[in-house]
Amino acid sequence: MYSIKTQQIAGFPVYVLTDKATDSQAYIIPACGNSCFRFTQKMHGQQVDIIESPPNLEILSENVFRYGSPILFPFPNRIRQGKFTYDGKEYSLELQNHHDGAGNWIHGFVCKRPWNVEDYGESEGSGAYLKCSFDATRFPEIGEQFPFPFLITVTYSLKDGILTIDADMKNIGNSNMPMGFGIHPYFRAPIGADSSSADCTIRVPANKYWELVEKLPTSKILPVEGKYDLRSPQKLEGLKFDDVFTGLIFENNVTRTILDDTKAQIRIIVEADNIFREIVVYTPPRPSICFEPYTCTTDAVNLQSKGIDAGLRILKSGETLHGKIRIIPEAY
Repeated sequence: MYSIKTQQIAGFPVYVLTDKATDSQAYIIPACGNSCFRFTQKMHGQQVDIIESPPNLEILSENVFRYGSPILFPFPNRIRQGKFTYDGKEYSLELQNHHDGAGNWIHGFVCKRPWNVEDYGESEGSGAYLKCSFDATRFPEIGEQFPFPFLITVTYSLKDGILTIDADMKNIGNSNMPMGFGIHPYFRAPIGADSSSADCTIRVPANKYWELVEKLPTSKILPVEGKYDLRSPQKLEGLKFDDVFTGLIFENNVTRTILDDTKAQIRIIVEADNIFREIVVYTPPRPSICFEPYTCTTDAVNLQSKGIDAGLRILKSGETLHGKIRIIPEAY
């Protein structure tokens, strides 16, 4: 029922996880940030793209933030001007390869660098799976900017048509490490080939959102109202977002953010466990949408240094933080 194989695509080794019963496939490229750059499933007799894939892998390698499902660590989103203060010491992050075009550092160290394949296989209990790791000590330039050695391990598994991302973030240094984690998956919106944004709704289980100025939090948290109130399904047509939602509503210790294409009768659910206290909603200038579970808000390390609860995590030496996200396609 399950299988995993490797392919060479444009010179890159790609691991393809397959669930034959649901006719689902997930394509993962460890050499390019360990991104799941494509996830498809047969629904209502047609193969449907769940995660939006790049036109080709050369474009992905040059634009890792723009397609697939980038992994964001040790900080998701932006750090103001690439500078932060932690435990009384100032740090500067290299902007040349990690800037947002406005002078801010963005999206971490791991989504542009190669990961190591640790294990892969298939079983009826686990489905098809791929386990990859990123050891920051292999990259001296990371330690020069961020002297907090870390090991992050991500396991993708495809079972019963559901793609699960299990992440373990470990502090392998001798001192406390500030950190945050997130993923940045792009979803086709509309989902169906014959649908439009007018046929789609989105639901985000959040009571609040962060006020942003030039995409950075001001420190104010506001109650959702107007277009920001997505607690019940709202039409996607005409909505534009690049916003950080918080005050999340958990049910059974998870949040469920939903894109629903009512014409195609397909929905995509992003389910995240309770270490993820923020969700970024981003609508790029094309027919897609991002639901990004984060453990902290944008620029959390700087906000936290000012006494603001921004969700910054502090891992002690040897400590590991685990998080789970599931991408669930449903036909109805």
